[in-house]
Amino acid sequence: MLTQINSLLKGVAAVSFINLFFINCTPNPKPIVPLTTVVMMTNLVPDSSVYHFYDSLHSATGIWPSIKKANQLSGIKEIKIYRFEDKVVMEYSYPEGADLAKMDSLYLSADPSVKEWGKMMSNIQKSLPGVDSTKKWVTLNLIHHYSNGEYLK
Repeated sequence: MLTQINSLLKGVAAVSFINLFFINCTPNPKPIVPLTTVVMMTNLVPDSSVYHFYDSLHSATGIWPSIKKANQLSGIKEIKIYRFEDKVVMEYSYPEGADLAKMDSLYLSADPSVKEWGKMMSNIQKSLPGVDSTKKWVTLNLIHHYSNGEYLK
């Protein structure tokens, strides 16, 4: 009986060793790429039907495949859009040190419908008060940053 328990324990130890050192090893973990995050703001035409239309186009099922392709091709890693009434805030992140002119070019060249999307958005977005009327989006300045017990700004 003792011999059988010993053999069982040796088998469990061997399987544990194989699992620990071979199966659970990750040979090439993805490197973490530092990102730059930008926060921008615009207004929408003040109309509840515009808000509904804008929200539906920016939903997971409403976004055009060409826009997803443009985001991926240009190197954008994450986009978040928040809206309250006619106020829209967008936060997006891209690899630190990326060439923004190249990203813009890649975005616009991803598909002809990307420009159509841009025109459509431009028709329902409005410049913020006090901003040049040709500019729909303005970059917001970070004025407060608290993270993990530290005030960074």
